[in-house]
Amino acid sequence: MNNRHLRQRGTAVVIRDSKVLLVRDRGRRRFSLPGGGIKENEPAASAAGRELFEELGLSPTKITRLRDCDFKGYASLHKVCLVEARGQPRLIGHELDKFIWWDMKEDVSIFTHVKGILGKMGLM
Repeated sequence: MNNRHLRQRGTAVVIRDSKVLLVRDRGRRRFSLPGGGIKENEPAASAAGRELFEELGLSPTKITRLRDCDFKGYASLHKVCLVEARGQPRLIGHELDKFIWWDMKEDVSIFTHVKGILGKMGLM
């Protein structure tokens, strides 16, 4: 599949106290990294920050684009950003039903992209 047919997604990696923030979409069993679709002409970093604010109420203070950690999944091309953000996450809207701070050791059901991205970052 050609990359232009994949959904372009700004994917945020938020780490606090050696734990990574994961979210679960309503109706799903597995957790993913936060983020969402990139709008036309929107930079990946802007999409990742926007989605963190819209879905979890976090205010990004620093966003670093990690091109070497981009991950081509089945339906999405994850454009990865390391994000530092103020505030405590809270569920906003109806898209997500849960978030967790994952220590990367606990047995949690995750999507393939989570392991792939965190592996490229040297965290797994």
